[in-house]
Amino acid sequence: MKTPLVTDADRRACMAAADLSTQIDALFVACPNLCGFVVEDMSDLHSDMDAPEAVDRFVITEVSFGAPLSHDEADAACAMVATVISDLVAERPEASALLRGRTFARVLH
Repeated sequence: MKTPLVTDADRRACMAAADLSTQIDALFVACPNLCGFVVEDMSDLHSDMDAPEAVDRFVITEVSFGAPLSHDEADAACAMVATVISDLVAERPEASALLRGRTFARVLH
């Protein structure tokens, strides 16, 4: 029986998945009122977004909080979500495939 070869692309995808999990967990720790959000691909939202500059551009939607926040607090939390997502994609471009169309929610135990 042959051992399947693990390619460099497979390794990068696994590392991107691990980084994504770590970053999202840290985001929920940093924003204790954040309940969840959706990452949507901009090209899915507009039919005219077929231009090359629309590739790997995301919109954060359906951001929800467990308690009411002031406008400034909500803006700061949304900015933090956007920063985490954009930094992750900049560092690990393969993470964009893992983000597209996903809902991230706080896990309660």
